[in-house]
Amino acid sequence: MRDLCYAALIVMSTLLMPACNDRKTTNSAAENTSPEEPWWAKVKPVVVGGIDFYGKPCSVTKVGHEAGSSSEEIIFKAPSRLFTYCEKREPGKNYLKYDGSHIILHVERQTVGAGSRTGERYRSADLASWEEYIGVSWINGEQYEAWRKVGSTSSTADSRKKVVPEANQEPL
Repeated sequence: MRDLCYAALIVMSTLLMPACNDRKTTNSAAENTSPEEPWWAKVKPVVVGGIDFYGKPCSVTKVGHEAGSSSEEIIFKAPSRLFTYCEKREPGKNYLKYDGSHIILHVERQTVGAGSRTGERYRSADLASWEEYIGVSWINGEQYEAWRKVGSTSSTADSRKKVVPEANQEPL
């Protein structure tokens, strides 16, 4: 009986693994772009150092403009999570923001069958090494965002960013 349960689990995992990757759409009308127009054409870019960056629900794309043509390169893909898939991209929405020192990707995943969504964030200052948000930490009564290097299994933060309340926000 135990072997049957393991076999069923392996079959279910194999069937659901493709759902963990970015879902592709073949119908360009669904994304409000023409076949010649790239997906990012109607999205406001995040510009850092004169280079345009665009975020999808689970990836970051760098777009270069040279000699009248554009080239795109995916520079980061969020690690896959078991039994989740990246949500379909909303036309015109950029999932990136720039805080002055880091590009931050807001990942939106859907859990298979459960209907819940994840609220993951990834950031990079140099576009080569990436960190994932792991929660809030407190040091001497002050609130910090805790960040861990992507791929690390450590439970401690590799870096922290102090949370500064906005002027119109009341203290906690």
